[in-house]
Amino acid sequence: MPVTGLFFFPSPSSREVTSLPDLITRITTTYTASPLPRWTLDHRLFRENNISSTAPLPSDPDKPPTARTTRYLQILTLSHHPNLSHIAITTTHPLPQTRAGTPTSSTLGSEPSGEPASIIAIPAGQQSEEFVQLMISRFGPLWTQRQVLTVGNGQAWEIGDFRVRVGEVRQGGSAQQSRGVVVEVEWEGGEADDWESAEGVIRGFWDALGVKGSRECLVVAGMEDGFAGVRRWAEVLRLRG
Repeated sequence: MPVTGLFFFPSPSSREVTSLPDLITRITTTYTASPLPRWTLDHRLFRENNISSTAPLPSDPDKPPTARTTRYLQILTLSHHPNLSHIAITTTHPLPQTRAGTPTSSTLGSEPSGEPASIIAIPAGQQSEEFVQLMISRFGPLWTQRQVLTVGNGQAWEIGDFRVRVGEVRQGGSAQQSRGVVVEVEWEGGEADDWESAEGVIRGFWDALGVKGSRECLVVAGMEDGFAGVRRWAEVLRLRG
């Protein structure tokens, strides 16, 4: 079973190399690459509507309030995983807070909890669209759709035992906004149960490109259950801000 790594360059960014043409040039000049069919992505993100957004204050006045959790439901369809859409529910925790309501760390924003996502697969196409409409029309009081992301015409290559896919991630309807560029590196020579070795191979392949400043996703919780690739996509596409 192949193993993959994801690398995301958010937009806008002042980093050295983030644009789609720059990344394509790096890949095709560094390696001998044979083109593969174009690929697409469709991703929906729903956020749970917390009825009680803050946990009760502890009885000990010296203890900070318990941080609330946030749950997300994500629907992912990839053209190179034909006939399937994946539904993932993930949980995040904000950073611990003082009683004054300020984070205990200088890094702001939510971080993954480390809890494995709950993932199922359903048929793509009509059944997937019916599920989206069900979430919007019937489960609106529980879940709010926060973003729709697409990759419309991504490029892909075969490079030895590797397959590399690159695409621009866009958000919105008719006036779509670019959210960045994503790169998936898939290694056919790896084994899912030997991730430590596979991670080193994928990182070596990526480092040879000389590209800096990406948000990478190589290891996530719960990868042993066969949904490792879906977990990585769920983590990368749950965009902050």
